[in-house]
Amino acid sequence: MNLKRLTLALALAGLPSLSFATQVLTTLPVTHSLASALLEGTKVQLKHAAPANLPASRQPSYFSGRGGASLHKAAQQADAVIGVRSIWRDDPLYPMARRSNIRIVEIDAARPVDGALPGIAVSGDEAYGAYPWLNPTNFGRMADVVANDLERLAPGDKTQIQGNLAGLKRQLLELSASSQTRLAKVDNLTVVSLSERLGYLASGLNLDMVEQPLPAEWDATALKALGDNLKAQDVALVLDHRQPEAAVAEVIKASGAKLVVVESDPEDAFAGLKASVDQVVAALGES
Repeated sequence: MNLKRLTLALALAGLPSLSFATQVLTTLPVTHSLASALLEGTKVQLKHAAPANLPASRQPSYFSGRGGASLHKAAQQADAVIGVRSIWRDDPLYPMARRSNIRIVEIDAARPVDGALPGIAVSGDEAYGAYPWLNPTNFGRMADVVANDLERLAPGDKTQIQGNLAGLKRQLLELSASSQTRLAKVDNLTVVSLSERLGYLASGLNLDMVEQPLPAEWDATALKALGDNLKAQDVALVLDHRQPEAAVAEVIKASGAKLVVVESDPEDAFAGLKASVDQVVAALGES
């Protein structure tokens, strides 16, 4: 080795080693918290591509405007994005990120892009607004889908990802088993949802759902129809993702049903799912 090459080798040996960690982008609470749980203890870097509190409905305009530059920068360094385009056609993350990085990989948490695994069970093409992951079975399938792609994206962390997935699936199994055991002791499982977000939660718990039209305005006619329906169907529980107006709450109370307000957008999707299931099951047990 000549002197010039020896000098270069010694200089390079003195530099800190460069590591290029796999980077993954998300924008939605459910995809971020799910990926975070699966990537715990790995070298994969998970990043929010949009403010954590930015509603999904505002993301397309955000990335087309003031958020475009930050996504461009993040996408250039990223290896993959996790979105849900199969159930939300307007999900902007992958199309916008691809403009900045043609090699970026799309991970669809609801349905594998390559069809390697079954996707979640949904009604219709635009199911995102109905929050299908509030069904524990769907949440477990999403975990399988995301984990499978992450393992291939970061093979060096495959064992850790598989362990995290097994732990999450075990918790989901325990949640389902305990909730069904508790519900087996309840006589009346009839529920009404006043929210477009909670149907999958109710069906995932095998509750008896009663159809209830949701009017644009709760006028006297709509309130009477609600009260009549609750009484006629002997509804035990009424679900909503936000506190309904006082007149609606009063009709629910007068009918003999119980109102439960469920948090549908928690920062931690699994912790939120567990809390929602426990909340609903406990309320039915007291009815």
